[in-house]
Amino acid sequence: MDDFIMITLTDIHMQRLHAEGARLSEDADRRLATAEDTDDSDDWDAWKEADGIASGFKLALQEVAREVANPEPTPPAPALSYDDWLAAYRPVRNTIRKYAPFDGLMFETFGPELDAVSAADPACIWTLVSSDDDDGLYLLSGCHFVNRMGYLVTERPWAGDGQLEIRLD
Repeated sequence: MDDFIMITLTDIHMQRLHAEGARLSEDADRRLATAEDTDDSDDWDAWKEADGIASGFKLALQEVAREVANPEPTPPAPALSYDDWLAAYRPVRNTIRKYAPFDGLMFETFGPELDAVSAADPACIWTLVSSDDDDGLYLLSGCHFVNRMGYLVTERPWAGDGQLEIRLD
């Protein structure tokens, strides 16, 4: 299997890419015009070189423009099991309530337990939710309100983009 590297471009990167593409395209057009305007037979090699460079630039820019206009869908993130999540993020125990649900890790959605969750780093808050269609429980990165059953707080923050979803079954 071939290895590949996925690169995510921000809007700023895309603006720079477009600006660089426009500059290269103008440079290629200028080189072609200069080469075409010459009557010197000794400049034939220079014209062929400029033509090759210009054609290469234009083809590369057209391919980039096609990819930007119709990007491939982002492959789904690999599923993370609850056990892997426990090891990776290390949830802290709820010390406010002696017999907290979820093996002593869950914080309630009200009162002093919610105050403790609110004081935590937002990147370390996870919400335990039930699905709308009764297909189980999920742990979602971040603080959510819909279908919430409680919160878990971790030692390590979620640093990814978007929301991480762990199915608990």
